[in-house]
Amino acid sequence: MARHEKAAVIPYRIRKTHVEVALVTTSSGKRWSVPKGSIDAGERPRDAAIREAEEEAGLQGVVARKPLGRYRHGSEQDVEVYVMRVTKVLEHWLEDDIRRRRWMKTRAAVACLREELQPFIHHLERVLDNES
Repeated sequence: MARHEKAAVIPYRIRKTHVEVALVTTSSGKRWSVPKGSIDAGERPRDAAIREAEEEAGLQGVVARKPLGRYRHGSEQDVEVYVMRVTKVLEHWLEDDIRRRRWMKTRAAVACLREELQPFIHHLERVLDNES
């Protein structure tokens, strides 16, 4: 069976001394997640992550060149995860009528996310701690 490639992005900002990540509701509105979507034909995973951040969360920023990692979503989807330091928060965006966006401190974000995404938030914290 063919596997489908997706890209996800963990948007973050630093408020005072705390790292905050932006989560969005899934299209059903029942869960919190990170912006994620399919990689279009001929599109690089990093570019897909940048596009998804703007379409699903209304966020623009600086995306790391290398992915933070990857995980398996279901049995058929490999997801490459990138981090984005948010530089611009849009008031209106493509999917603002079906998704909510919320900034959360990392501990709250981890509690809201599916298990396969939780390690990426911890990894982000470690990366940022090493930079400071």
